[in-house]
Amino acid sequence: MIRVTDQHLNTLKAEAGAAFPLECCGLLAGTVDGKVISVTRTVPSPNVSTHSGRDHFEVDAKVRFDLMRDLDESKLEQIVGHYHSHPNHSGEPSPTDLDMAFEPEMIWLIIPLQSKAKVDDIGAFRLDRELRTIESIDLEIISGPAGE
Repeated sequence: MIRVTDQHLNTLKAEAGAAFPLECCGLLAGTVDGKVISVTRTVPSPNVSTHSGRDHFEVDAKVRFDLMRDLDESKLEQIVGHYHSHPNHSGEPSPTDLDMAFEPEMIWLIIPLQSKAKVDDIGAFRLDRELRTIESIDLEIISGPAGE
Protein backbone atom coordinates (compact mmCIF):
# COMPACT_ATOMS: atom_id res chain seq x y z
CA MET A 1 0.00 0.00 0.00
CA ILE A 2 1.08 3.57 -0.61
CA ARG A 3 -0.15 6.33 1.70
CA VAL A 4 -0.36 9.89 0.33
CA THR A 5 -1.81 13.05 1.83
CA ASP A 6 -4.66 14.84 0.12
CA GLN A 7 -2.37 17.89 -0.15
CA HIS A 8 0.21 15.85 -2.07
CA LEU A 9 -2.49 14.69 -4.47
CA ASN A 10 -3.82 18.21 -4.91
CA THR A 11 -0.28 19.34 -5.80
CA LEU A 12 0.05 16.54 -8.37
CA LYS A 13 -3.32 17.36 -9.89
CA ALA A 14 -2.34 21.03 -10.19
CA GLU A 15 0.97 20.08 -11.86
CA ALA A 16 -0.84 17.81 -14.30
CA GLY A 17 -3.31 20.56 -15.17
CA ALA A 18 -0.55 23.13 -15.65
CA ALA A 19 1.38 20.80 -18.00
CA PHE A 20 -1.69 19.75 -20.02
CA PRO A 21 -1.68 18.67 -22.86
CA LEU A 22 1.88 17.50 -22.08
CA GLU A 23 2.89 15.03 -19.38
CA CYS A 24 4.13 16.30 -16.03
CA CYS A 25 6.52 14.17 -14.01
CA GLY A 26 8.45 14.01 -10.78
CA LEU A 27 9.68 11.87 -7.92
CA LEU A 28 8.16 10.58 -4.70
CA ALA A 29 10.19 10.48 -1.49
CA GLY A 30 8.96 8.57 1.50
CA THR A 31 9.45 5.93 4.12
CA VAL A 32 8.80 2.21 4.05
CA ASP A 33 7.38 0.38 7.06
CA GLY A 34 6.77 -3.24 6.16
CA LYS A 35 4.40 -3.19 3.21
CA VAL A 36 3.27 0.42 3.77
CA ILE A 37 4.98 3.21 1.84
CA SER A 38 4.26 6.71 3.16
CA VAL A 39 5.01 9.61 0.82
CA THR A 40 6.77 12.44 2.63
CA ARG A 41 7.18 14.73 -0.37
CA THR A 42 6.66 15.09 -4.07
CA VAL A 43 9.43 16.62 -6.16
CA PRO A 44 8.48 17.99 -9.59
CA SER A 45 10.83 17.65 -12.52
CA PRO A 46 10.96 19.17 -15.95
CA ASN A 47 9.94 16.56 -18.51
CA VAL A 48 13.24 16.14 -20.35
CA SER A 49 12.01 13.43 -22.73
CA THR A 50 13.33 13.85 -26.25
CA HIS A 51 10.12 12.22 -27.52
CA SER A 52 6.77 13.95 -27.73
CA GLY A 53 5.84 15.24 -24.27
CA ARG A 54 2.26 14.15 -24.96
CA ASP A 55 2.95 10.46 -24.41
CA HIS A 56 6.45 10.21 -22.91
CA PHE A 57 8.15 11.50 -19.82
CA GLU A 58 11.63 11.48 -18.38
CA VAL A 59 12.64 12.86 -15.00
CA ASP A 60 15.66 15.16 -15.10
CA ALA A 61 18.68 13.32 -13.64
CA LYS A 62 19.71 16.49 -11.77
CA VAL A 63 16.38 16.48 -9.91
CA ARG A 64 16.97 12.87 -8.88
CA PHE A 65 20.56 13.49 -7.73
CA ASP A 66 19.54 16.63 -5.83
CA LEU A 67 16.78 14.68 -4.08
CA MET A 68 19.16 11.82 -3.25
CA ARG A 69 21.48 14.31 -1.51
CA ASP A 70 18.54 15.95 0.32
CA LEU A 71 16.88 12.80 1.72
CA ASP A 72 16.36 12.82 5.50
CA GLU A 73 18.35 9.75 6.51
CA SER A 74 17.36 10.17 10.16
CA LYS A 75 13.78 9.38 9.10
CA LEU A 76 14.92 6.62 6.68
CA GLU A 77 13.51 8.69 3.81
CA GLN A 78 14.23 7.29 0.35
CA ILE A 79 13.06 7.63 -3.24
CA VAL A 80 9.99 5.38 -3.35
CA GLY A 81 8.64 6.13 -6.80
CA HIS A 82 7.68 8.68 -9.36
CA TYR A 83 4.59 10.20 -10.90
CA HIS A 84 3.48 11.39 -14.26
CA SER A 85 0.29 12.46 -15.95
CA HIS A 86 -1.63 10.85 -18.79
CA PRO A 87 -3.25 13.70 -20.75
CA ASN A 88 -6.32 12.42 -22.60
CA HIS A 89 -5.59 8.84 -21.56
CA SER A 90 -6.61 6.43 -18.82
CA GLY A 91 -4.85 6.02 -15.52
CA GLU A 92 -3.60 2.58 -16.48
CA PRO A 93 0.09 2.16 -17.33
CA SER A 94 0.73 2.37 -21.05
CA PRO A 95 2.96 0.04 -23.09
CA THR A 96 5.50 2.88 -23.13
CA ASP A 97 5.38 3.04 -19.31
CA LEU A 98 6.05 -0.69 -19.11
CA ASP A 99 8.96 -0.36 -21.55
CA MET A 100 10.50 2.34 -19.34
CA ALA A 101 10.08 0.56 -15.97
CA PHE A 102 13.73 -0.02 -15.06
CA GLU A 103 13.22 -0.14 -11.27
CA PRO A 104 10.53 -2.71 -10.41
CA GLU A 105 10.52 -1.76 -6.72
CA MET A 106 9.39 1.81 -7.49
CA ILE A 107 5.79 2.95 -7.26
CA TRP A 108 4.27 4.68 -10.29
CA LEU A 109 1.51 7.21 -9.58
CA ILE A 110 -0.38 7.99 -12.77
CA ILE A 111 -2.59 11.07 -12.99
CA PRO A 112 -5.15 10.75 -15.81
CA LEU A 113 -6.80 13.94 -17.02
CA GLN A 114 -9.10 14.82 -19.88
CA SER A 115 -8.60 18.59 -19.64
CA LYS A 116 -6.69 21.07 -17.49
CA ALA A 117 -9.41 20.85 -14.85
CA LYS A 118 -10.77 17.30 -15.25
CA VAL A 119 -8.56 14.86 -13.33
CA ASP A 120 -9.76 11.28 -12.99
CA ASP A 121 -8.81 8.84 -10.22
CA ILE A 122 -5.07 8.57 -9.68
CA GLY A 123 -3.68 5.05 -9.89
CA ALA A 124 -0.70 3.45 -8.14
CA PHE A 125 1.29 0.63 -9.71
CA ARG A 126 4.47 -1.40 -9.69
CA LEU A 127 5.78 -2.24 -13.15
CA ASP A 128 8.35 -4.84 -14.13
CA ARG A 129 9.54 -4.46 -17.68
CA GLU A 130 11.56 -7.71 -17.63
CA LEU A 131 8.59 -9.81 -16.50
CA ARG A 132 6.10 -7.55 -18.38
CA THR A 133 3.89 -7.34 -15.29
CA ILE A 134 1.73 -4.56 -13.90
CA GLU A 135 0.67 -4.74 -10.24
CA SER A 136 -2.01 -2.39 -8.96
CA ILE A 137 -1.12 -0.96 -5.53
CA ASP A 138 -3.67 0.19 -2.96
CA LEU A 139 -3.61 3.98 -2.62
CA GLU A 140 -4.64 5.35 0.78
CA ILE A 141 -5.37 9.06 0.87
CA ILE A 142 -5.01 10.66 4.28
CA SER A 143 -5.86 14.18 5.43
CA GLY A 144 -3.07 16.40 6.52
CA PRO A 145 -0.32 18.67 5.40
CA ALA A 146 2.21 17.43 2.86
CA GLY A 147 5.29 16.02 4.52
CA GLU A 148 3.53 14.70 7.61
